[in-house]
Amino acid sequence: MSASRYTTRRRSTTFLAVLALALLLCSTIAHAESIAVIVNIKNPADQLRQAAVASMYDGETIHWPNGERIKLVNREISAPVRKQFYQQVLNAPSDQVFYRHGTPVPVQSVIERSDEAVINFVATLEGAVGYISLARLREIGNDQVKVILIIE
Repeated sequence: MSASRYTTRRRSTTFLAVLALALLLCSTIAHAESIAVIVNIKNPADQLRQAAVASMYDGETIHWPNGERIKLVNREISAPVRKQFYQQVLNAPSDQVFYRHGTPVPVQSVIERSDEAVINFVATLEGAVGYISLARLREIGNDQVKVILIIE
């Protein structure tokens, strides 16, 4: 095979690989669901920025403005919603361990195995914050939680 045919074939193979990867990424992005960050209905916060939520989950912020301790709720490491939340909000893999700033103490959270359990935990504790698929929250419904951020 001549050098020019080899180069052309290699470029063609590289192009096809890049195209396949681009299509895979586009389909992954197209299937990503909106995530609702939820708090107890009695929580005085009505809206938070994504940076504020990230600050809670990475251990920088541990109290609500009223002084109450923030109680984090996470899904299990393998849950797709956790993977998406960690990627979009924390820019980290879903198994990333965060530490309270300036300490060797890991950030602690309650791990729930279902969307219903996240909603019920947040509905029960005023200082709790969690996340769930927005579509799933609409399916389940609960008037004891409120959405303070939607992550597209």
